[in-house]
Amino acid sequence: MKLISYLSFALLLVSGMLYADDFTKTYSIEPYSVISDTKMISEGSALLKSKKYDAIWTLNDSGNNPNIFAFDFNGMVIKPDWVKKYSGIRIVDAVNIDWEAITEDDDGNLIIADIGNNYNYRTDLAVYKVAEPNPYYSNEQGIIAKYLIKYPDQTAFPPDSSHLNYDAESVFYYRSKLHIISKNRSTPVANIYVFDSLLPWTVNVPRILTSFDFKSMVTDAALSPDGKYLAVITYNHIWLFETKDKENPFNNNYYFKEISLGQCEGITFLDKENLVISNEKGFLFKINISEIKKSLVLP
Repeated sequence: MKLISYLSFALLLVSGMLYADDFTKTYSIEPYSVISDTKMISEGSALLKSKKYDAIWTLNDSGNNPNIFAFDFNGMVIKPDWVKKYSGIRIVDAVNIDWEAITEDDDGNLIIADIGNNYNYRTDLAVYKVAEPNPYYSNEQGIIAKYLIKYPDQTAFPPDSSHLNYDAESVFYYRSKLHIISKNRSTPVANIYVFDSLLPWTVNVPRILTSFDFKSMVTDAALSPDGKYLAVITYNHIWLFETKDKENPFNNNYYFKEISLGQCEGITFLDKENLVISNEKGFLFKINISEIKKSLVLP
């Protein structure tokens, strides 16, 4: 099977459908905007386009309050008119130990992932389910549920330095199931975990779906509105996976671009064709997926 894939890859290269330069050329573009209040959103660590509002959600990571923020497509932070000193939408009864990711479930609830684990010693990883607030009128929102998390393959806290694979900054829903992509601090090979179910207020153990060599550490992921593509961003690459496999979205053709956009922290689909990416300084970049699809790789 691998021989067939390699032969197909070679045929694509020769035929002109795949260009060697697409794998060696670093992709760099100018930001189209910047988040307007980088003092308030000082360490934005994820992006999620709202399906209900013309807004993109983000959050700060460790050392910050349990707040989420929305900004419009030009980077202007959305604030309720009636709030004089706005500091984001506080998630009541939640704790921000190290929030790193945000996605939504099939019912449109926000899923906030407290899964940052730089030193791989945390035993209190969790995700929160929150009804999506209206960013134009809200300054706080309660949680619906909290789900505690424990990785099935972690037995030491922290593990040996060669197995630091229990940090994470990326979550997404696929086929009604929550997925986590690990941020491996030992090698670029990340585990993808999937929860077949989630029970509130108790420890949930996912299973390992697969692993993948992302070439550098993964910082965010997003599913396209039509469900046809999964985008994954790392410090140095954008990956785009065709989601034809009902069980494993990584088991299909994929595309990637080496990028130079600063330290990228967030990615989301603005629509089915365009991605928005944020870096650690709050700059926003827009990329059409056709740019990434110039580089096809067979599984």
